[in-house]
Amino acid sequence: MRAGDRRIRLLLITDTPVLAPGGSERFLQNLATRLPADAYRITLVQLHEQKMPGNHGHHLLSQPHLRMLSLPVHAVYDRSGVSAWRRLGEMLRRERFDVVQSQHEKADVLNALLPRLPGTVYISNRRDMGFKKSPKLQYAFRWLNPRYDTVVAPARQILAGLADCERLDPLRMTWIPNGVDTRRYAPAPLQRRLDARAALGLDSEAIVFGCVARMTPVKRHVDLIEAFATVHRELPQAHLLLVGDGPDLPQVQAKIAEFGVGDAVTLLSFRDDVDDLLPAMDALVLCSSSEGMSNAILEAMACGLPVVATAVGGNLHLVQHEQTGLLVPPMDPISLAASLQWLAQSPHARRRMGLAARTRIEREFSLDAMVLAFDQLYRRLLGRA
Repeated sequence: MRAGDRRIRLLLITDTPVLAPGGSERFLQNLATRLPADAYRITLVQLHEQKMPGNHGHHLLSQPHLRMLSLPVHAVYDRSGVSAWRRLGEMLRRERFDVVQSQHEKADVLNALLPRLPGTVYISNRRDMGFKKSPKLQYAFRWLNPRYDTVVAPARQILAGLADCERLDPLRMTWIPNGVDTRRYAPAPLQRRLDARAALGLDSEAIVFGCVARMTPVKRHVDLIEAFATVHRELPQAHLLLVGDGPDLPQVQAKIAEFGVGDAVTLLSFRDDVDDLLPAMDALVLCSSSEGMSNAILEAMACGLPVVATAVGGNLHLVQHEQTGLLVPPMDPISLAASLQWLAQSPHARRRMGLAARTRIEREFSLDAMVLAFDQLYRRLLGRA
């Protein structure tokens, strides 16, 4: 670092590919690109070797205050984990980072085991409810959590779960909600809505539900297909857009065939233009069995869409029942179908909830507010506030 350079040196460590399209990756992309370049020097380390195809996320690579490294780790306890721990320790001693911030289990463990250097702040950033953690790993984090100066989470429900399962000290908790770009994600004029539907081959009078989620077991697409099939029998004009790919795709395709709704379900795979797809929808649906704070919900609400979501994790904070959307029990296709059908038959409620959703995003969940909150957290912990 040049003499006199007072920029904060931030090391961000994550298990997953930084340029991947998931919610936690978008969080990192937004944070790293929006922290001011004149105040930060940022190193992003992914404990993964995968690179995204095409141009997705590659704007990160052109930022002069950013650099990205890959240290692939199969498991923290094998040779790859030990090698990554040594490399990170060398980087820490050589570059004297001011802040080390990790997210996901491997990164958090390595962060906790790094040497504690004077003047360096160590942060764990929890992005979900910890549904992947075994009881043994939860117990291990009871010993590791005191190694962090603070544990940040986007939803209070996550912090409450950490206090319960990992005995996290409330004094080490920080709540910073996710943010959404309210300029990119905004209510669409009628013509844009019609154009978006035409591009997808959808009738202007169709009632379109959309789900933006990676196809993994926790997202419970199978529940959504079953519920939608019930709705479609009563309302043939109902249509479902599934945006995302993943290991559960064959199971989802089989479920669509089983319920005979192939003509009413569009599989769009991964898309990096979700902001162009949301205007085609009447409502967003997310029926996960566990959820942190969903970027898909935030983006849909910013676009003025009502949301039907399961009453789990951060969904409870984002979706205000019968105000900005509807909450349903997890893994309950019958209740989900009833809510979808009611919303499909209630255009005035959809408009009312959508307007309330947009207002709430503007008031509480802007991207600028999220980045400012992290900037203030770093400065407070470093004594630079």
